[in-house]
Amino acid sequence: MGKVLGIVNRKGGVGKTTTATTLSYLLSKEGCRVALIDFDGQRHTTKLCGVAAPEQLTVTIYDILKCIVMNEKLPDSEDYMIRTETGVDLIPANNKLDNFDKLMCDTDFAEYKLKEFVDTIKEQYDYILIDGMPKMGTAMINVMICCDSLLIPVQSETLAVEGMAEFLRAFHRIKSHANAGLEIEGILITMDNERTRVSKRVKAQLQQALGERVRIFTNSIPRSIKVPEAVEYGMTICEYEPDNPAAKAYEKFVKELMGNGDKDTKNTGKGIESTSEHIA
Repeated sequence: MGKVLGIVNRKGGVGKTTTATTLSYLLSKEGCRVALIDFDGQRHTTKLCGVAAPEQLTVTIYDILKCIVMNEKLPDSEDYMIRTETGVDLIPANNKLDNFDKLMCDTDFAEYKLKEFVDTIKEQYDYILIDGMPKMGTAMINVMICCDSLLIPVQSETLAVEGMAEFLRAFHRIKSHANAGLEIEGILITMDNERTRVSKRVKAQLQQALGERVRIFTNSIPRSIKVPEAVEYGMTICEYEPDNPAAKAYEKFVKELMGNGDKDTKNTGKGIESTSEHIA
C-alpha cells in the first residue's frame, strides 16, 4: 500500500503548495506512482498542476467526499483523476471545497471521510500526497486521521514557532485516540536565507523548542524569485529552472526524506505532548 503524506501547516504562505507539487513531481521522476490530492480551498495545487479553470471541473475532491457522506457510489476514477504531464495523478479542488465544513456538519464520523476515500485508492500508488488547508478544524483532522505521516513546511521568519504548540497538541490527540500510527515526518524550512540573522535565529528557536522530538530536515529551501515565477507558468521550480538553488535544494530534500541523504533523528510521536507544552 502507498504511503499517505500530508503537507500541512495551520498558517498559510509557508510554501506548502510549492512543496506538495514539487515533492510529487520529484517522487514521480524517481519512478514512484504518485497521487496528489488538493485539499485546500485556495485550489492553488490544482492550478499549479496545469488546470487553468478549476471552477469548470465537474468532479473534484469535494464531490467525492459528498458521495461518501450521502452514501452514494463513488464516481469512476477517470471522471475526476487528472493525469499531469509529469505523470502525477491529480485529484483536484475548486471553490466547492469552501463548503466542506457545511457538508460535514451533522455528519456522523465526519473526521474519517477523507480516509474512507483514500483507502479506496491506496493500493494503486507508492505515495499519496495531500495538500491540506492552512487552518485547524475538521479538514485538518481528516488529513491527520488518513495520513501515515505529516510534513510541516515552516517559513524562515521570526514568528515561525507561533501556533506550533496548538498543532502539536492536536497531533498528539489524534495519535492517541484516532490514528496510532501517525508520525511527523519532519519540519522543512522554506524561503530561507542562511546568511541572515533571522534565519539563524529561527533555526535556533525551532531546535530549542522542539529538541530531538521533531525532526528538522537538514536541507532547507532557499528563497528565490524564480519560484513564484515558475508558478506563473504552471510549473515547479525543478521543471522551470532545474539548476536553480531552490530546485537543487528540493532534490536534496527528497533524497533526505526517502532516506538517501543527510537525516536527523526521526520522530515517532513520543514526547510530543511535552514538546507542545514547552513551546507554549
